[in-house]
Amino acid sequence: MEEEERYITLMHVKDYIFCPSTFYYKYILGIREPVTELMQDGIREFTKDSDRYEERKTLLARKRIRVDKMLFGVEVSSKKYMISGVVDTIYWSNNKLHVLEIKAAESRKLFPNHLYQTSIYALAVEDVFNQPVYKIAVFYKKSNTWFERRFTSQLRRYSINLVQRIHRALELREPPEPVMDKKCRSCFYRKFCHG
Repeated sequence: MEEEERYITLMHVKDYIFCPSTFYYKYILGIREPVTELMQDGIREFTKDSDRYEERKTLLARKRIRVDKMLFGVEVSSKKYMISGVVDTIYWSNNKLHVLEIKAAESRKLFPNHLYQTSIYALAVEDVFNQPVYKIAVFYKKSNTWFERRFTSQLRRYSINLVQRIHRALELREPPEPVMDKKCRSCFYRKFCHG
């Protein structure tokens, strides 16, 4: 396996957090879910968002965050954790490093998969910029909702452990024990788990 293929991406993280069985069928067995309208909306929103510097600047100003420097659409890759992806927004405020992910969705609560995706990006950002990330944030555009967390040592440890579990799942290639959950009702992969 080439080194590039051993890197995990945000999609790996998202799918693994959602359900290890989904992750197994998608990345180990290569069974791809058909693209839904909701997925297409997300792709269109990401493409539209990718060059909106002013929008991000305005968002941070509305949150009363004084920005020293801001980068967006930054491709990061961490050899230490073998993770890579494109971070939505990286900014420095009072010389402290922050990571912001903007989601097109509407939500009044912070979804765990969005929190952990952002925290795993923070690991890569720390590796690339050789500076600790102070805070991570997730912003849901449709509901105009902002969630912010300190990137604590506990959150950092959990994120590192999650990355290690994902790498192990890719290496071992063993099917996880299926678990019945309410999210199974709308899952494409349900027929493989509970067929």
